[in-house]
Amino acid sequence: MKNNELESVRSPRGRWGQDRRLEFIDTRLAWEGRLNRSALTDFFSISIPQASLDLAKYMDLAPANMQYDPSQKTYVAQASFKPVFAEATSDRYLAELYALTLKVLSPDLSFLGATPETDVVRHPARSVPENYLRQTLSAIREQRTLQIHYQAVSHPDPSERLISPRTLGYDGARWHIRGYCHLRRAYRDFVFARILSLSLGDPSEDPVPADEAWDQELDVIIGPHPDLSEGQRRVIALDYGMTGDQLKIPTRQALVYYLLKRLGVASSVPRPAAEQQIVLLNREALVAYVPELADPSSGTGK
Repeated sequence: MKNNELESVRSPRGRWGQDRRLEFIDTRLAWEGRLNRSALTDFFSISIPQASLDLAKYMDLAPANMQYDPSQKTYVAQASFKPVFAEATSDRYLAELYALTLKVLSPDLSFLGATPETDVVRHPARSVPENYLRQTLSAIREQRTLQIHYQAVSHPDPSERLISPRTLGYDGARWHIRGYCHLRRAYRDFVFARILSLSLGDPSEDPVPADEAWDQELDVIIGPHPDLSEGQRRVIALDYGMTGDQLKIPTRQALVYYLLKRLGVASSVPRPAAEQQIVLLNREALVAYVPELADPSSGTGK
């Protein structure tokens, strides 16, 4: 591999030029194990001579990755193939496949090529109005305030809030704005779907404190439910990719409760193994951040 040339084609310059086509070659070799010139000409609307130049460039930079098979009239990945331009991980492939299946990503923007028949479990849509998102992004970028009319679950009537948005969060089902609420004088999460109106304001007159809960990193440690049989615990460990019957999941303090709810371990009392196959192993360490985990009889967290 020629490092100086590799760094050159990885440069952001010419993102839709040859560097992008080299990434395309890399991706098709990784997941389909083959490609020919027509794959390049069809996808990028380039000439056959240009496609030949791209393939020659790829072979020059990664000579052990592919070879031409004259019997099939196509380039095939060699056993020594290692991706050099694409992020050829299962997580990346499945995330892109997920986006293609939901039609969030158009096929003409995906390098995956032929994909298997796929479907996913649909969830109720929690839409985010484009104008709300645009103004929120502007407020974060320019450190301005947002005036929102917000419907909280805890109050029957909506209220006016002045917030200084700082970050966006996703709990696995819905997006929210995390920002400093000038009414409550604390950081709060504001679900986009509960915002009845939103307008972009001026830079905050008062200095906004740091969001310590966002900056604080925590670990959530889960394991198989102890009441499961040895064989069942082994299956659960495989399902979650556990090591030594444990899985450590890093998260932010500001998102830890959402994660615990998503895992089904946010209550103070573990549920029976028939209802919940995993348990929270570091409950005591997290009680200070999630009072809902405290045993009511102990008085902790009150």
